[in-house]
Amino acid sequence: MTGKPPARARIYLVRHGETDWNVEERLLSFTDMPLNARGEDQARTPGEELAAEGIGFDHVRCSPRVRATRSAELILGRLPGSPAPVLDDRLVEVDFGPLEGRTAEELAADPGAVAWRAGAPYPGVETGEQVESRARAAWADLPVEGTTFLVAHGRFLRNLIGICVLDLPAGAAAADRMRMRNCRPAVVEPGRVPLILSLNAGPPYRQ
Repeated sequence: MTGKPPARARIYLVRHGETDWNVEERLLSFTDMPLNARGEDQARTPGEELAAEGIGFDHVRCSPRVRATRSAELILGRLPGSPAPVLDDRLVEVDFGPLEGRTAEELAADPGAVAWRAGAPYPGVETGEQVESRARAAWADLPVEGTTFLVAHGRFLRNLIGICVLDLPAGAAAADRMRMRNCRPAVVEPGRVPLILSLNAGPPYRQ
């Protein structure tokens, strides 16, 4: 056998930059909150680092929320020749329903919310089964070749990694305790046994 084996597909999973509600530790899903000034700066940094490493993308997938699309715009703006993002509604944040906008203190004062944070259902909040269904569907539709850049949201990305990479059930404690920093990629090689190369990666990005 001669020649180099083909490179494996690679996926960069990125949480959007910071918003004011992130600073206030408010639950944020369907509210279309823009990036704040720090979030804009956060989104410029990985593009510069990736460009310095000579890394580009063949495919781009993005949540349609403005905090995600703006983050993708700023990151890809440092990477000439990047493809336009394909918006995917399945990549939106977990729908917090009536808990949207609540602070940690407000959640702690609500017994139902405390139970929800421990894994129980809460009326009007997207269930673990619903999150798992759309995470698996979105994952199955990702390109199987080349390098994909995906911008979404913290809790959804933790579930995506837990469900589709680690094969954990939706809402599993191990995945829920995983922290996704703003604009710091998780790098995954998909396949029969997916491989996590990095979590909250900084330079160098090459593995």
